[in-house]
Amino acid sequence: MKLIKPLLFLTFSLLVGSLTAQDMHFTMYNMSPLTMNPALSGAFSGTLRLGGIYRNQAFSVSNARSYSTPSFYADAPIIKGFRKQDWVGVGISFLSDKSGFLKLETTRAALSASYHLGLDKAGQSTLTLGIQAGSTSRKITLPDPNGNNYIAIEASELFPTSVGGGGAGGIGDPALNAPKKSLSDYAAGLLFRTVVNKTSNLEIGFSTSHISFAKNSAGGYAFVNTGDGLKRPLLFAAHTKYEMPITDKWSIAPTAFWQMEGSAMEILFQGWAGYQLNPDFKLNFGLGYRFGDAVNVLVGADYKDLRVGLAYDLTLSSLHNANNYSGGVELAAYYIIKKYKKPEVKPKVLCPRF
Repeated sequence: MKLIKPLLFLTFSLLVGSLTAQDMHFTMYNMSPLTMNPALSGAFSGTLRLGGIYRNQAFSVSNARSYSTPSFYADAPIIKGFRKQDWVGVGISFLSDKSGFLKLETTRAALSASYHLGLDKAGQSTLTLGIQAGSTSRKITLPDPNGNNYIAIEASELFPTSVGGGGAGGIGDPALNAPKKSLSDYAAGLLFRTVVNKTSNLEIGFSTSHISFAKNSAGGYAFVNTGDGLKRPLLFAAHTKYEMPITDKWSIAPTAFWQMEGSAMEILFQGWAGYQLNPDFKLNFGLGYRFGDAVNVLVGADYKDLRVGLAYDLTLSSLHNANNYSGGVELAAYYIIKKYKKPEVKPKVLCPRF
């Protein structure tokens, strides 16, 4: 019986090995700014931004409820910086992911801060540096060999010392036997935003995650052998967006996203179009393509300071035989709260001139 959990874990590793190389990602990456780049914290005009995104991966497959990723965030520009055109932003994000019928659960909470450096007094161009500190915890729920229920185990239980794992050196990963159930993780990012031709907006960003090189063998991540144990490789990401009006009613916004962790790489291009129905309401729709994987069908709307979006992934890779071309669906929204102090107008006595 002592060998059951290690054997189940090995089975789990074989089943999900092809999926573990890359981090959790969203098709509507621009609707999840704090998971994409910490420099996006407070990068908006307003008082507070509240948002969330939910992804259901391969929802047409049996037991699809286990492939789900909800995420929530809040961020705000809080104070001015050293100069009048600078400001400081902060944010908090939470993400929970449940993957596969073996119920691998990953939970991550993070705090981020950013400094927005105005490159001109008019506020047309901004360069931002952002940092993020987070904590990630993992749990695997394996089928109970004695019944239909599931048993939840922590990383330290997967390879007990009695069968040569953990402390006995069978795995060579101290995180498996650590009493802590979470690992610290850090990220940093740069962001450049500018106004082009007075009407268009360009955004370019770059970030890197897992700066801490936290050691861990549970949770389905990619690792590299550096000679002193298994370490998680850095995750590099880059993104860009260009928003441009075409007419008084129509606008377009081509976007791109790239990320690489170890040997795994993802490239995603999207093209959005927007139609302004009235001053308060805008309809958005578009198409995207994730290289080697899926086509993205995108729809959304803006109503005043509220933005909502819906994405559907149409799988084109060999995985379509398992999910019937249904790669996943996402629903996202954010709302910007604007609270400004009303200016105090001092009464003036106008003296008539004769």
